[in-house]
Amino acid sequence: MRRFSVNANTRVIFRQGSVNTEYLLHLYELFKKYSLKSPSITYILDKDTKKSRYNLSFATMALPCFNEFYNLFYLEGNKRVPLNISKYLTKREAWSLAYWIMDDGGFTGARLKLYTNAYKIEDLNLLIEALDKNFGLKATINKTSIDKQYTLYISKTQLPLVIDLCASREKYMHPTMLYKLNIKSK
Repeated sequence: MRRFSVNANTRVIFRQGSVNTEYLLHLYELFKKYSLKSPSITYILDKDTKKSRYNLSFATMALPCFNEFYNLFYLEGNKRVPLNISKYLTKREAWSLAYWIMDDGGFTGARLKLYTNAYKIEDLNLLIEALDKNFGLKATINKTSIDKQYTLYISKTQLPLVIDLCASREKYMHPTMLYKLNIKSK
């Protein structure tokens, strides 16, 4: 999310690698009425491999309807988890967990990893409490190789519950993103 001043409105920017093109187009369909331009392609040259790859992205217009969310998740321009996050991450709103996983999750072979690198430990504790209270999911904090950055892990034994919440009944997960729950697409 971007907000250039306290008096400005907020815009939301969506970006995915080429492997997630269908998912980005799905997000664009959801936010199309808030956007002026369709997704664009940015080519990137990997410095190490010298291979070219691309990202797709689009942005919404800067609108007052996004200010509430910016104010919830940013304090003085820094990402944060709101104290009342358990109000938003609920079984009734299980799609919120599904989109979090699709945007910032990944299956590592032994567990589901939620990339929370930009958040402080206190924020991660709020997320752990909300996941436990509202979904019965047990998450742990793991330090990354970068100083003062952490990710959340949900163990492989908890994966059936995550699948039941996000991918079985309601089908909140986009079919191309099921790999993030170690499910093969059909």
